[in-house]
Amino acid sequence: MSSVGVSSLGASEGSSDKIVINVGGVKHETHKSTLMTLPASRLAQLVDTEKPPSELFFDRHPEVFSHVLQYYRSGKLHYPTNLCSVMLEEEFDFWGISGTDVEPCCWAAFRQHRDAVEALAQIDPSVMENDQSGHTRAWQPKIWALFDNPLSSAGATVTAVVSLFFILLSITAFSLQTYRAINPHQMYVVSADNSSENHIENLSALPRVLDAVELVCSLWFVFEFVTRAVSCPSKLSFIMNVMNIVDVLALFPWFFRWCSGWFCIQALGFLHVMRCIRVLRVFKLMQHVFSVRVLEHTLRASATALCTVPLILFSCTLIFGTMAYYAEFEQIHMNFVDIPISCWWAVITLTTVGYGDMYPVTVQGKCVAILCAMVGVLLIILPVPIIINNFIKFNSLLKTKYSMPKRKEKRVHATPTSTA
Repeated sequence: MSSVGVSSLGASEGSSDKIVINVGGVKHETHKSTLMTLPASRLAQLVDTEKPPSELFFDRHPEVFSHVLQYYRSGKLHYPTNLCSVMLEEEFDFWGISGTDVEPCCWAAFRQHRDAVEALAQIDPSVMENDQSGHTRAWQPKIWALFDNPLSSAGATVTAVVSLFFILLSITAFSLQTYRAINPHQMYVVSADNSSENHIENLSALPRVLDAVELVCSLWFVFEFVTRAVSCPSKLSFIMNVMNIVDVLALFPWFFRWCSGWFCIQALGFLHVMRCIRVLRVFKLMQHVFSVRVLEHTLRASATALCTVPLILFSCTLIFGTMAYYAEFEQIHMNFVDIPISCWWAVITLTTVGYGDMYPVTVQGKCVAILCAMVGVLLIILPVPIIINNFIKFNSLLKTKYSMPKRKEKRVHATPTSTA
């Protein structure tokens, strides 16, 4: 009955209200009142005149417009699964419709492509491309690429290999210097019967050789660091880089090796650790290896989940440490003498290490231990599904990124127009 009533309208009234919209050669008929349900949209603004045009033409995607027109009619925006959501979002923007109006039943599929595009945008398409912005002299980008981008040229690869060789050589020399048989200091060896001490002096020339090796390595590191600092495009970014800070700290052991005192010994130990951390520069040579890049992006995407684990571990340690202390409180010869030591037991149990140096003996203490061990297993497997999902995701995305052909030029799209 309603359709008959509409068709019986007067000719002048029906012709003024009916509008024909031609989208990509496909004609759609609707009414001005239907288009005015979304006043902020493009079509509503075009027909909101005293004499609206009888026909509009748009050189746009006709299938997408079918869903757009249905949105005008029903007020519900659905997502066609056979179309890319990125292209669909561009079409929605053209028609003046927000992509956030997509119905909940289609939202997950609608965001899937967008999330993939955002993840692909985070992946550096080519780590071999040099950023020459910030260089004030012509020689700076060449020197910077030579020392900072191992895959930019054959010379840069050789430089990276030489630098890695000196890092490994420096770590080896440092490790050998702690070996008792070649320690340059005097040693005391207790005899088997524990009755006397034999004074042994190391007369080997190997300690002097190790000192010379460490000196040569330190000179190379100083030369490399100064060259990179002079040729870097941004001095502030260079100073704030974590690995560059490690390089600076790793230079100090040679210059402060003869200082004495407890504080100097502790400081030297920390600085020697910085020297070992420098071996992480091997990843610069492996940055084009597929599995390494997948692992890098996986860890970055899983950073939030990984940072949550220490917080949960800290909370569980306090809870189970306190519970274990009061559960074993009545024992005369108890191992849980205070809450801090009980927290040590809780950490070892939660991480499933179990040294065996402390263990509960009471029934209630054993119940706490069982519960603590169960929570520890759950705590360990908690971030595993997130890491696995991110690994599968970036493994697929990187394969897609590597398989995409390199575009030489980008096509410029003409601004769409409408004609009445």
